[in-house]
Amino acid sequence: MDYNLSCVKVGNLDTNCYILKRDGLHGAVVIDPGDDPFIIKSTLLEMDATPDLILLTHGHFDHILALQEVRTSKTVVAIHEADAKYLTERDLYSSMIGNDPRPFPPADVLFTDKDRNVTLCGYDFEVIHTPGHTEGSVCYLFGDLLFTGDTLFKGGIGRTDLLGGNNEKMFASLKLLNSMPVDYAVYPGHEKCTTLSEEKENNPYLRFVKERA
Repeated sequence: MDYNLSCVKVGNLDTNCYILKRDGLHGAVVIDPGDDPFIIKSTLLEMDATPDLILLTHGHFDHILALQEVRTSKTVVAIHEADAKYLTERDLYSSMIGNDPRPFPPADVLFTDKDRNVTLCGYDFEVIHTPGHTEGSVCYLFGDLLFTGDTLFKGGIGRTDLLGGNNEKMFASLKLLNSMPVDYAVYPGHEKCTTLSEEKENNPYLRFVKERA
């Protein structure tokens, strides 16, 4: 399935919010509506798209704040079960936000470690559990498009010293990504897009993992 892909920078932390729209159809997937709902909804309007599905790579505030304003009554929201609490509870980062709109209604779908090949709202994709940045961090794979959230960046990785972070789990998640044989296009939660082969070659963290494999 071919997709039209748009990326909009949202919020004070310049989070990448991605919108995937299938050719010839009106439905779309929104990944990480982190803030600035007007910008996200304006982009959907420009794409002649409606949000069938919202996928969250993890539950940190800069990836979810516009969730409630972007979702509709027909939108399905999905997150890994280990990060589900970020939607329904406030946390220690609430004071950084100023006006935390949470609690939100719970997600419609909670992924577990048993989920890998998934079909939701007519979309076929893979859910790859990659804890380390948070307990419930995941990557989503649509064809050859890999959305890595705050697990893998261009030249770097997500922090492990924040709420839910764990160095050992991040190492295991990077080892998993490093073992993937296909050269996927990588769309991270922040900064610029890259490719998996480029990161295997140049990202010091993936090189570290490879050296100790």
